[in-house]
Amino acid sequence: MRKLHHLKAQSLIAAATVTLLATPVVTSITTAQAASVTPSSALLKKSNSYYRSHARALGKKYKLAFDAQSALKKNGKAVIYVNTKDKALKQSVKLAMAYWNKKLGKTEFTQGSKKNHTLTFGVSTAAASKSDQSDAWWTPMTKKLDVRWSYYTAEKQNIGISMTNQLNNAFYDTIETKAKANLAAKGITTSDKDYQSLFDQEASNVETSLPAYKTTLKKDVGLVKSTLANEGRKYEYASTIAHEMGHVMGLNHSPNKQDLMYFESGNSNVYSFKKVKAGLSKYNPITTTDKNRAKLALKIYVAAH
Repeated sequence: MRKLHHLKAQSLIAAATVTLLATPVVTSITTAQAASVTPSSALLKKSNSYYRSHARALGKKYKLAFDAQSALKKNGKAVIYVNTKDKALKQSVKLAMAYWNKKLGKTEFTQGSKKNHTLTFGVSTAAASKSDQSDAWWTPMTKKLDVRWSYYTAEKQNIGISMTNQLNNAFYDTIETKAKANLAAKGITTSDKDYQSLFDQEASNVETSLPAYKTTLKKDVGLVKSTLANEGRKYEYASTIAHEMGHVMGLNHSPNKQDLMYFESGNSNVYSFKKVKAGLSKYNPITTTDKNRAKLALKIYVAAH
């Protein structure tokens, strides 16, 4: 049974607990030069007969998976039954649909019901294995788009740890900078024999002199726990689900690491305290290559039906 998977670039499981002194989490985001799999605007204006006669060649050149289009209606649209009670995950599905609908300039994905749908979104309790570390997948035969529940639940903690570390680092960087400046003003340099002990004492004095800052730190950490970690995960899984929706439309993985349809992904935005707090409502992970490949895949599908 064919499945089209999505993998995350960073580790999904973290053993640390979110505290004021949490262990840092490092997220690695990579980029690469774009490969030539972007359909031109001229190619997207061809006739249905052209798409029918050149479907196989176009599919090979632009990495399309026509056998994955099992959930599309004759007009190329898809209707999703969201089979989960998790409110944040429901929001992620809606965001994912909005990402594609906005980029494509039409309503490709709509939300349906248990009795009226072309595919089902749900969660899987299947454990990950050495051969399958995917956090989400699309199965054309069963018309099911699933996310792995264990990874989903763990990711909220991972994001919380990352945000908390950012806050801690900013706080202690401020203390360190001010303590060094105070010692320098007194003519004390790093070459002094007792510099480390003098620095430690000065840093302690600086910390106690910043009660407002410390209060703000605790408040922000509380905000991470209560709201922002979940908000970051919502946007992260919106991208993950949108990736699987790309498969639904007939897209194989892209060779370009910056594309949503690359086989693995990661986005530093969802781990950023400042960016998530400011809001990611304008963020859309779909690139021009993703969009044009989807348009081409849909045009070929409609032409054939």
